[in-house]
Amino acid sequence: MIKIFSLPNYTSISVKGSDSEEFLQGQISCDLTQQKNYFDGLFCNEKGYVITNSVVIKNDGFIILVRKDVASLLVSELEKFSKFYDCTIKIEHREIYGKQTNNTFTKGIGQLAPNHNELDWEIETMKNFCFDIGGAYSGKYRLNEIGYKSAKYVSYEKGCYRGQEIIARLKYLGKTTKRAVVFPGSINSIFNGSGRKIGKKIFLTSNEDDQQTHFFVEKSEYYFNDMRITPIANQWDLIQD
Repeated sequence: MIKIFSLPNYTSISVKGSDSEEFLQGQISCDLTQQKNYFDGLFCNEKGYVITNSVVIKNDGFIILVRKDVASLLVSELEKFSKFYDCTIKIEHREIYGKQTNNTFTKGIGQLAPNHNELDWEIETMKNFCFDIGGAYSGKYRLNEIGYKSAKYVSYEKGCYRGQEIIARLKYLGKTTKRAVVFPGSINSIFNGSGRKIGKKIFLTSNEDDQQTHFFVEKSEYYFNDMRITPIANQWDLIQD
């Protein structure tokens, strides 16, 4: 089943010029030299915190699709380094839509007749650990806290880029003690069976009466208000890279 989502709060950033690929290669986690025109990647700061995730489309330069409320912030970050390259960076409004095919999520430019709205998109992407970072969450979390699968967003074969050292350390040196888990409802704190507060709250989404809370938390039985709760999405139950 294919779902089409209207995404009115998304926009695009164009990067053009003879050095645009070389420049972006040093900023984003994916490998833009691959022979394709659609990429999922992360823009991070030097400490490995995600400024935003993005879709990058190679088309007469590059078009970066992000949430509107993080676009100016990302442009400011990129302009710190773009002055050393022959390229221009500009926010250009385009109509953006989202598409879900089973558990695969993509974004595109143009107008398709939507059958779901942006809040539905937020909920579905949270449940599938590919939630889009906006201004409120920019620079606050690393990819493992958000639940991003590194195989989708990160190339470990390419050269250096911002945040690379921390991202590599998370994969090769870090011991996995916590993973992303999504619970139904609005929840501020999670407890284990011994009554100890555990985990770190990351996101909350709300669509009318449908709410979900995303935690970065150890494997356990989970309790809220002295009642055991069952996750609606749990990376501890999935094979992770």
